[in-house]
Amino acid sequence: MPYWEALGRAIVTQESQEYAEAIARFLNDEGIDATITRDSSSLLYTVTVPKDQEPDAGRLMERYHLQARPAEEQAEAYRRQTLSPSPSFVPSEEKFRTSTNSSFIFVICGAVIFVMALVHFFLIIYHVQEGTMDDCVLELILGFIFLMFGITTQQKVRIMKDKILEENAFNDQLIRWFTQTYPADYLDRLILAASDDQDIPEEEMFFLRRQLIHDNILREYDIKDTAYLDYITDLIYKKLYVPNGMTAA
Repeated sequence: MPYWEALGRAIVTQESQEYAEAIARFLNDEGIDATITRDSSSLLYTVTVPKDQEPDAGRLMERYHLQARPAEEQAEAYRRQTLSPSPSFVPSEEKFRTSTNSSFIFVICGAVIFVMALVHFFLIIYHVQEGTMDDCVLELILGFIFLMFGITTQQKVRIMKDKILEENAFNDQLIRWFTQTYPADYLDRLILAASDDQDIPEEEMFFLRRQLIHDNILREYDIKDTAYLDYITDLIYKKLYVPNGMTAA
């Protein structure tokens, strides 16, 4: 038998610490004797109420979720909008994809123009089509330029592969170091300990968390590129606070 049943209590929800504390405060304000305990088998916190108050707590929970949903949706939309990738920093992997596509386009266009110029040249020689040799020369030069640009871009792409591996390895190292050294709940405790207000709005918490991540990175790594620093800060924030929306770095 679960311990809360032995104590004559009923479980109403299991949430993260932040949400469990908010729900317990709400129920307490409504006259319900709600308490929080840590679930040893997971990272969730259990909110329980006395058995005789369970029906009232259930109705209040429905009201709480109706009230809280718009605020949560607004905060989530705010995080998604604010955490969009920095436009001034483009990861090497994205540059690689763009350059690869561009090189193929230039090679294909150059080859088509070159072939069309040769066909035009032979049509003029055999008097099948009217024209001058100067027209063919210009077409051949244009096709050659496109081909050379595409080939040169492909050579740059091959060089970029090594940079991608190096950049991804550094990103993984930095993110792994930070998340293992500074868990999300530890950062939040630091922020709350330094603040007189223990009920900080989500929007303000976002900026405080992000600044703390930013400062802790600079204590360990000498990063001069501010655009990259913003980029890696956002990746770490997502890893800590939006894990379900985090893709591999």
